[in-house]
Amino acid sequence: MLAEEGATVTKVIELQVPDGVLEERICGRWIHKKSGRSYHVKYAPPKSMKTSSDGKPLKESMKDDITGESLIQRADDTSTALVKRLGGYHKETVPILSHYAPNGIVRTVNANQGMDGVWGEILGSLKR
Repeated sequence: MLAEEGATVTKVIELQVPDGVLEERICGRWIHKKSGRSYHVKYAPPKSMKTSSDGKPLKESMKDDITGESLIQRADDTSTALVKRLGGYHKETVPILSHYAPNGIVRTVNANQGMDGVWGEILGSLKR
């Protein structure tokens, strides 16, 4: 497709985050379906959140701060789904990175930091 238009890939940015960190970030997300408001058990928990003895949130306590309605976890925000998603990444995306790496156009960004740091690294990677 690119070749048909006379275009080439000149930059590839890989956002690198350890799998364990991704699990914490993704599996901790809860949403209020009607409004789209999002919560996170570690970074932005709902006021109603209670935890079990193992530190995991009790589903029945996960309520929207504004409406009091139940929060949900998306089907793809579970540990089981994440294993599948990561498998797909390692199987399908890593080979693409390997394909472009010899051309010197792959830039790796440490995405295991604050948003300002990630954005700064992305912008730095895009400079010619």
